[in-house]
Amino acid sequence: MKRSEYSKQSDEVLIQAYYTGDNSCMELLYHRYYLKVFNKCLSFTQNTDDAFDLTQDIFMKAFAKKSAFKGNSKFSTWLYAITFNHCVTAQKKQQKSKVEPFDLVTHYIPDDSDLSSIEERKEREEREVELYKALDEIPEQDKKLLELKYRNNYSVKDIQTELNISKSAIKMRLMRARQKVGKYYSKAI
Repeated sequence: MKRSEYSKQSDEVLIQAYYTGDNSCMELLYHRYYLKVFNKCLSFTQNTDDAFDLTQDIFMKAFAKKSAFKGNSKFSTWLYAITFNHCVTAQKKQQKSKVEPFDLVTHYIPDDSDLSSIEERKEREEREVELYKALDEIPEQDKKLLELKYRNNYSVKDIQTELNISKSAIKMRLMRARQKVGKYYSKAI
């Protein structure tokens, strides 16, 4: 298959082609998901250089362990799980490697607010994973509509221009898409 034909294929088709030896498919998957992985890494590190390094590590890990993808979930969900776990691990390593002067260590007594903020962040990240899984369950057109509205911050008028759909149809589809995501999300938690 030609590269232009592959670009229109689903992730699963690209993975199957990669399994049969077509390495160009992974390049397409890389370009398809690079920004999402990078943004998640950036949310952990708050540093573009570190986020870039983590992103490269994640894709190297994902492509090296291609046989670990069993197809039980969507590729995007599997990649997100790798991303999340790799970022958490990297963050833990970074915290362990921080060296504090001895006198600071002896005077520091953790309070309950430190522990609760770590727990809250972990819970928020777990909810985010479940939300991402719920988004994978809805139809692609609903997902696109939600991405335009909430990820890209499009107004209803912008979406109307982009998709050439009436304002009332957009509002109705947004409501239905949110309900679908809510249904899958509530099942997961």
